[in-house]
Amino acid sequence: MTDDTQQHPAAARWQRPAMWIGLGAAVVALALHAHHFDFINDDAFISFRYADNLVRHGELTYNVGERVEGYTNFLWTLVIAGVLALGGDAVVWSKALGVLCSAGTLLSLALFTRWWVAHSQSTRSPLWACLAPALLAVNSAFACWSEGGLETALFTFWVTAAVLRYVVERLSEEPPLPWSGALLALAAMTRPEGVLLFGLLGLHRLGWQAAVERIKLPPKDAWLWGALFVGLYLPYWLWRFNYYGYPFPNTYYAKGDQALWGLGWLYVSSFVTDCHVWIVLPLMALPSRMRGAGALRSVALVFVVPFLLYVTRVGGDFMALWRFLVPTLPVFALLAQEGAADLTAMFHEAWRARHGDAPGRLAQGRLLAAGLALFVLLGVHNGRLTQRSLEVGSENGVDSIGWLKMFVDQLTPIGHALAATYPPETSIAVTAAGVIPYYARLRTLDLLALNDVYTAHNVQAHRKRPGHAKAAPEPYVLKWAPTLLIWQPRLSDHQPRARPGEQRYWKARGYTFRYAQVPGLTPPWWSWYERAESVGDEPARKTIQMP
Repeated sequence: MTDDTQQHPAAARWQRPAMWIGLGAAVVALALHAHHFDFINDDAFISFRYADNLVRHGELTYNVGERVEGYTNFLWTLVIAGVLALGGDAVVWSKALGVLCSAGTLLSLALFTRWWVAHSQSTRSPLWACLAPALLAVNSAFACWSEGGLETALFTFWVTAAVLRYVVERLSEEPPLPWSGALLALAAMTRPEGVLLFGLLGLHRLGWQAAVERIKLPPKDAWLWGALFVGLYLPYWLWRFNYYGYPFPNTYYAKGDQALWGLGWLYVSSFVTDCHVWIVLPLMALPSRMRGAGALRSVALVFVVPFLLYVTRVGGDFMALWRFLVPTLPVFALLAQEGAADLTAMFHEAWRARHGDAPGRLAQGRLLAAGLALFVLLGVHNGRLTQRSLEVGSENGVDSIGWLKMFVDQLTPIGHALAATYPPETSIAVTAAGVIPYYARLRTLDLLALNDVYTAHNVQAHRKRPGHAKAAPEPYVLKWAPTLLIWQPRLSDHQPRARPGEQRYWKARGYTFRYAQVPGLTPPWWSWYERAESVGDEPARKTIQMP
């Protein structure tokens, strides 16, 4: 990819359509990479349950009649509600829409690069616009969380579009309408971290106007930028405060205000090394011939550094492949692309200084071969990372994608069996608050507090596990009186047996040990405790029906 397309118009003509072909290839590669994971997350079914209740009962609730905000992805939940209202399968469509959102992120990067080159009046080859999308397509974390059923891909799209639009607004001679404010509002309505990004870019705007534009008071476009954000986000916030009764989602109270720096450091440091984002730092130090390179780099730093610190403080996540950090990957990919372009430009300049003319085809071919070799090595590394993440296991409290996938595959038959076996007035208590309640459609006590107001607000955090710091106390569970005490579902390859002491303990509290073979379940046996008054003198073995 040469910088001399202006001197070779024929090359420029074929490279422009080639750019779109390259972008299309990156999208296809991303879709195939994401499909290789082909998984759905138990937490995604929490949003699916809220969406299902909105469609069937007109309530954005976990249990009908109980207003609790146990989700943190409002816009994504509305999207899934639209899918269900149209008769679609939430599992299938959440995967497809996630990949579509990620494809939109790749397109945003390519379009920004085209604008960036035109704005800088650069002779750079249009093919450079394919590099950042290609880097994301092979990235294991980006591909993985394009699926999974969660809002990660949608949030990443809003964040990327907002950051890139903000850079355009800062560098344009005639400032366009500050639509980045509206995009930030959409990001904040998709995940709460969008509010953090709005604050960070607001600080950057103030600093930029004072240091670069020499403006003391915010101009009209700054007020309009803020008004677009507030005009969209404030009505939403007022609605949710009135609807749920608390300033923050219930998940904020359920997770507890713990600073988990140690776990967070392991999480973020593995991201920096395994995703090779550390390479971006020396590339950012290279001199750039692009107009406004300082603006792009300063925006990236103002966004990425505080975001990494925030994720470190909350301890990261218990799911593999850095879901919380995926929104930073497009920015890192763009910086890597620009760094590679700067290195290439330096090579051309050094060659001209030494030889007096542009490098020939042989020299350019060697440079291109070296770049392709590095890209192949990156692809091989991510291929191994993808395969390793699909193995079933956990490490340092982080569950692999293979484990998450197995978990949902195991619990889905249980949810269907409960729906077919028990009457609608049945209630359950479970730690896996997603897939089982979604398919069972029974009133549910979330034992890990994400969807339970009492535990979230009245119980102290007792575990250092990100997202699962609290658990419902036994007196509260017994007062809630669920029909079935499931906890974390207990599965086995053979007929289960409970210890006599355990059976006596729960019998004294009104619960009887039950077990059953569940069709489609692997391993096939499942055991739980059932309220004695609901089963009478039935034998311990339960006959499970399937729809």
